Amino acid sequence: MKRANGEGTIYQRKDGRWVGSAILLSPSGQRIRRSVYGRTRKEVHQQLTALLRADQLGLPTPDQRTVAVYLEHWLTQVAKHKVRASTYRSYETYVRVHLIPGLGQRRLDRLSAADIRAFLNAKRETKLAPRTIQYLHAILRAALSQAVRDDLVPRNVAKLIETPRAPRAEVQPLSVEESKQLLAAAAEDRLYAFYAVALAMGLRRGEALGLRWDDIDFDAGILHVRRALQYVDRQLSFVDPKTNRSRRSIPMPDVCRRALTAHRTRQAEERLAAGPRWQDHDLVFASVIGTPLDPRNVSRRFADLCKSAGLRHIRLHDLRHTCATLLLAQGVAPRVVMETLGHSGISLTMNTYTHVLPVLQRDAATKIDDLLGA
Repeated sequence: MKRANGEGTIYQRKDGRWVGSAILLSPSGQRIRRSVYGRTRKEVHQQLTALLRADQLGLPTPDQRTVAVYLEHWLTQVAKHKVRASTYRSYETYVRVHLIPGLGQRRLDRLSAADIRAFLNAKRETKLAPRTIQYLHAILRAALSQAVRDDLVPRNVAKLIETPRAPRAEVQPLSVEESKQLLAAAAEDRLYAFYAVALAMGLRRGEALGLRWDDIDFDAGILHVRRALQYVDRQLSFVDPKTNRSRRSIPMPDVCRRALTAHRTRQAEERLAAGPRWQDHDLVFASVIGTPLDPRNVSRRFADLCKSAGLRHIRLHDLRHTCATLLLAQGVAPRVVMETLGHSGISLTMNTYTHVLPVLQRDAATKIDDLLGA
C-alpha cells in the first residue's frame, strides 16, 4: 500500500541495515529529505516517528533539538497556557537561570537519568535550598512528560530520579488566646474585617483582597471565593484562584458576618468622603478611594498590628494556618477543613497540620474509652 505524503518510508539495505526517510521542513523553511539509520526496523521506526513528530510541532529534529530548545518550546507552547501567570514566571526564571545553563546543551533524546542526577547533586553543592532543588526537578519532570506525550522521547528519565524530601516549614499558628488578643487590638482598624476573614475563614491574602461585594451573600451567610489579587508582571491584577478547589463557597461565621456588615457601613462613609475621587471596583477591601490594596502594604500593616498588640511576630499567611489548626483541634473533619481552605487534596491538609494530630489522637483515645471503658 502506498504511504501518504509526509508519512516517511522504511526499507532494508543489502548490507542488512535499516533506513527510514521523510520529507521535512529545514531550518531555512525549505522541504528536504532526511534519513535515519539503525540495526533493526523497530529502531529506525522510533527515530522516524520522532522526526515526523518534531516536524509537526515545528521543533528542530532530534539531531538539532537540545534540552534548551525543547524547554523554551515547552514554556511558550505548553506551560504558558496551562498555569497561572505567576507560576509561568517562576517556571521561566528557573528554566533560564538553572535548567538551561545546567542541562541545555544536552540533546533531548540523549538526556539520561545520570545527567539529571549529576545536575541536581551539583545544585546541592552550591547550597541551593532543598525546596528549590525539588522545584527544579518538578519542572523538568513536567516538561519531559509532555515530550513523552508528543512522542519526542520514549520515556521520562526525570521520573527515575528521587529527590530528598525538603523539610516543611514549621507552621506557627496563633493560640485561641492570641487570636482573641489580635482581634481585640484590631477592633478600630479599618481592616478589622480583613483580619477576621483571614483568621476565621482561612482565606489567602490575595483571595481576601480580590473579594467583591457581590461575592458576599449576607442573606444566606455564604462567602464565595472567585478570584485573587496579585502582582502579574509588576502590576496588580485579578487572577483566577490558585487551583480549581480554591474556587469555593464558605459559610460565614457570625464574627465575619458582623465584621463585614460594619465594614460595608464604614466603606460607604469613605465613599461619600472621597466624592468624585472614588473609583468603583466593588471591592470589599479597598483603599479610601476604592482602589485595590497593595498586598505588600497589607502585610506590613499586619506586622505593625502584631507589634502594637504585643504578639510574637508571625506572617499574615499564618492566620490561614491558625484557622485550620483551630478547626482541626475542635474536631472538625479534615475533609471539611480541606474544602474550607481550598486545598487541592486531603493529603496536603494533613501533611501541613501534622502538629494537630497528637491532640486529635488523644481525643480519639478518650472517646474510645468513653464508649468501651468500664
